[in-house]
Amino acid sequence: MAPSFNSPKQELEQGICGQHGWSSRYFQDPSSRWCVEVRWGVGPRNGHVFVSDDVSDGASKAGVKKGHAAAAAVAIAGLRDIVHEANSKPTQTIEKAFGAQFDLTCFVMSGPEGWAKLWEMNPTEVFVDVEGNQVTPPVLVQVCVSGKQHDRSLCLLEVPNIHGLSDDMRRLLGDQSITKVFCDGTSGADRRSLGIDDSDNYVDLEDITSSLVGATGVNRGLARIMNLAWPNPAVRATKDTRDKESVLFFAAIEQGKKPRLKGLDEIPDRIRRYAAMDAWCTMMAYRGLRQQAQHEGLPMTE
Repeated sequence: MAPSFNSPKQELEQGICGQHGWSSRYFQDPSSRWCVEVRWGVGPRNGHVFVSDDVSDGASKAGVKKGHAAAAAVAIAGLRDIVHEANSKPTQTIEKAFGAQFDLTCFVMSGPEGWAKLWEMNPTEVFVDVEGNQVTPPVLVQVCVSGKQHDRSLCLLEVPNIHGLSDDMRRLLGDQSITKVFCDGTSGADRRSLGIDDSDNYVDLEDITSSLVGATGVNRGLARIMNLAWPNPAVRATKDTRDKESVLFFAAIEQGKKPRLKGLDEIPDRIRRYAAMDAWCTMMAYRGLRQQAQHEGLPMTE
């Protein structure tokens, strides 16, 4: 059953843009006509300004509401073919869409051997994800590093103990010459759990995507960012609902319902793989957005 919406703006925002991670921006042109710019990808080719005939007063709440509705109605009609194409794609979980590539190209390591390999790679940027971010230190930290050959990467997994992060992890996070890339949204919980503050050298995929594709009212999340970073004409990647098992596993630990982990061997193989793949997907999304930005001649951030 198709969802029902209370207004054209709600349909545009929730039914279209929210579903796909697209952005919308309302404004009045020099003739006072209400417009909305919708962007569905990186660069001017992947966006359009839809212009209504409505010239309602932008200084009044009622006028803004009416103007936004009018512009949204024009956009919905104008986007019909693009929305149909996007919605017609079969969906695949991130695991199904990218899992084989992850298994083939990413080496998952831990401990002194993993850290030795990471430092040998001499990274200038690393891709960080954490599990159990409501406690400090978090329950698990995943760090992905791209090799000199882009078809190879390393994902290092660390289980912090009750005393905190390892010396190597603290060295990495505190190194101002290494950019830490997160997909953490506006909450900043991942960074807070690691003790990273605003003065540290980090960027966030949510901010980068907003800079390139336009801001949204809610976080896009990694699956939608992956679709924007790697547009696939055949399929649309979605979050795997089985991730709930992983979330519940780490939540039980951070909430004190289960004891802290003593080692990676206490994490089921499938959950450990999901965690590593999250950091790897952060790297892949960043790589895809950077390639598109370079192709369009755009900076990664404004």
